[in-house]
Amino acid sequence: MFSEEALYLHALNLLPAFGPARLCLLLNQFGSFKKAFLAGERELIQAGVDAEITKLFLQNRLSTNLEEETKKLEKAQINILTFKDPTYPKLLLEIPKFPPILYYRGVMPEPEELCVAVVGTRKISNYGRTVIPDLILPIVQMGVTIVSGMAFGVDSAAHQVAVDSKKRTIAVLGGGLDDASLYPKHHQLLAQTILENGGALLSEYPIGTPSLKHHFISRNRIISGLSVATVIIECDIDSGSLITARHALEQNRTVYAVPGPIYSSVSQGPNNLLKMGAKPLTEANDILEDLNLKQLPQNKQAGEILGDSPEENAVLKILSRESININELIKQSGLNAAAATSALTFLEMKGKVKNLGGQQYILAR
Repeated sequence: MFSEEALYLHALNLLPAFGPARLCLLLNQFGSFKKAFLAGERELIQAGVDAEITKLFLQNRLSTNLEEETKKLEKAQINILTFKDPTYPKLLLEIPKFPPILYYRGVMPEPEELCVAVVGTRKISNYGRTVIPDLILPIVQMGVTIVSGMAFGVDSAAHQVAVDSKKRTIAVLGGGLDDASLYPKHHQLLAQTILENGGALLSEYPIGTPSLKHHFISRNRIISGLSVATVIIECDIDSGSLITARHALEQNRTVYAVPGPIYSSVSQGPNNLLKMGAKPLTEANDILEDLNLKQLPQNKQAGEILGDSPEENAVLKILSRESININELIKQSGLNAAAATSALTFLEMKGKVKNLGGQQYILAR
């Protein structure tokens, strides 16, 4: 069941023009969201609401049925959290224009849950796919909750690291949380897996809200606002990920950037952040030390990974954490194509080698 105040706040939030600032204004002026919702035209205008927005709200109010809204939320298994609730995330309360209302599916973060945001390009490279497990998995295993936006590329890869480890992760979306509105559609299964692993889907937008471009810009402040630090992994110079980084800096949170190849367009964003003073992130311990978490043991050297045949050892001698094309591997190993392919297949089955796709291979952890 939802509290009366939560339902009236939800009812006000159904009008897109009532953003975080206006909702807080209404609460300050009327003392409760119920009184604000039931206020007349003159009272709303006197409270500082624009006349046109007031008329639009009064029209929408005629068709707003709180009982029906409750049924829709319950059917979609969506809960409401207001900033007055004791379980509202404390870090989020500290940011400018914090969301007065949060919709969520799954398990809401604890008020003082330790979260780190991980965001980046949708056009992730093999380099990005390689560094994400190396950097994020140790953080997840130390009990840190990963927050991201469930977008293609870096976001979904970061979420996937968490769910593959049976750990919770939080996805902040730029639209409604109902199945029909969930975006991107391709990540419906990922969303379900996040929920099954004790995670959460969050949004400040009500049921049926489409994921519009300006919604993503707005939701980025929530991603960084929930987190003690934000990690940028691959993005170009105009990426929305840099908006998240800017929000983090404005919120007085630490920004980490993963350095990348200087000739890669998706490395321009993090490399530029490093020039501006962001902290370089080259191993998980960089964050864990800052968070006063126990330092991880040093990674095993690649040379300690042994195969079960001369062909496997020839392949392992060449492979590293940098991807290599199979044709180059065949050339350097001196093996014929059939022997090299067979060795790679067996090593992959044993979990010693990872196929990145496109005939690119790396050493697994």
